[in-house]
Amino acid sequence: MQNLTLVVIPGPGARSVQLPSGATISDLVCQESLHGRDIIVNGQGVPASLWDSTPISPNSEVFATGSVKGNNTQTITLVVIPGPGARSVLLPADATLSDLVCQESLHGRDIIVNGQGVPASMWGETPVTPNSEIFATGSVKGNS
Repeated sequence: MQNLTLVVIPGPGARSVQLPSGATISDLVCQESLHGRDIIVNGQGVPASLWDSTPISPNSEVFATGSVKGNNTQTITLVVIPGPGARSVLLPADATLSDLVCQESLHGRDIIVNGQGVPASMWGETPVTPNSEIFATGSVKGNS
């Protein structure tokens, strides 16, 4: 495990956070529910497109900010079956299916985007486009 200082603005401010060794920014965003925020690591902004491939060094200082200008976001329709059904979800404009799965805790489900199934191996490189209709389904036959 490694420690870092996380500063969430607006939000609860600074606190110490533990992450597994070798964790990436994506891991931190998922663990701490920082979706839709700008991430700054040791004074350097990191674009969301690099979060999956950017490890966080021990004892880093990470700022998670709501953009002063307003975040560039998009709305999609998410249908979770079995589950709560359809609802609108707000995502960062550059979100991938991996980001959606993490944000909405959809692990272990099949993902169907605008009628087309997307294999889990492709989620990290599949962008979510505005106004998409995304189904997250548990297998009708039952998951193993």
